[in-house]
Amino acid sequence: ISRNTAGWKWAVENVLKDTDQVQLIHVYERKPMSTFDYVSKDYHQLMELEKKYMEEVRKRNAEIMKEMVVDALRMGCKAHITVEILDLHDGGAKGTIQEHCNRVNPAMCIVASRGTGAFGRAFLGSVSDYLVHNLKCPVIVVKTTKSAEKAPA
Repeated sequence: ISRNTAGWKWAVENVLKDTDQVQLIHVYERKPMSTFDYVSKDYHQLMELEKKYMEEVRKRNAEIMKEMVVDALRMGCKAHITVEILDLHDGGAKGTIQEHCNRVNPAMCIVASRGTGAFGRAFLGSVSDYLVHNLKCPVIVVKTTKSAEKAPA
């Protein structure tokens, strides 16, 4: 499930059971440097800066995931929750999540819908719609509103 407060809260309150083994995943995009960056700067210095930047990105993503686990514990969740942070692959979030689910074979996948609307789905495609139609396991889509996403857990 994405870092979506309302979606995570719903899953904890309505789906997760005390004996469940839950793998919470977070997919993030690793921004590639442009060709101009490689040509215009000292390559070794640039590579070191990129390495430090990516370490900070992974650290922040780990903090987000930790907050989600703490939120679940505060809500009384006793399920065993593990966390995995995934780099976005060429297939985008859709392909990255599908590949992960094919590898770990979950009993179900819960994903929060960001509500991009018809326009966003037409141009970007809906990750949740793709997962519903392409994963081998059942998929639960938690529809949330913009105001619910920002609400504190």
